[in-house]
Amino acid sequence: MDKRHTEGQICETILAEYLLRQDMYVFKPEATACPVDVIAISKKGTIYLLDAKKDAARLGPGRKNKQRIHRALTPFQRLLGVRMAYVDINTRNVHIVPPLKVESTPKPKTESTPKPKKS
Repeated sequence: MDKRHTEGQICETILAEYLLRQDMYVFKPEATACPVDVIAISKKGTIYLLDAKKDAARLGPGRKNKQRIHRALTPFQRLLGVRMAYVDINTRNVHIVPPLKVESTPKPKTESTPKPKKS
């Protein structure tokens, strides 16, 4: 298998683990050529479509620090609302563009027993 394909699969697996740790349901499409690498569903029902990419940086002209290489979404991915997930294979850091909204899961309502009235 080509090294780039292997690294791509590693990125998808790290991304899936990251999303599972965010308490999301995670699905991976069976198709190899697909506009989406990972589908995540939050506990509130928000669906996120993600395309995993290996994080890379380059030193731009006139700059001192490396900058992330941002990949362009295809027109179809833009239509679907796909988010780009940059995964650093070495550190396992995940950077999602645009970021996911942090959703707190609703706490179950507990019914309190009414206090008896004093007569």
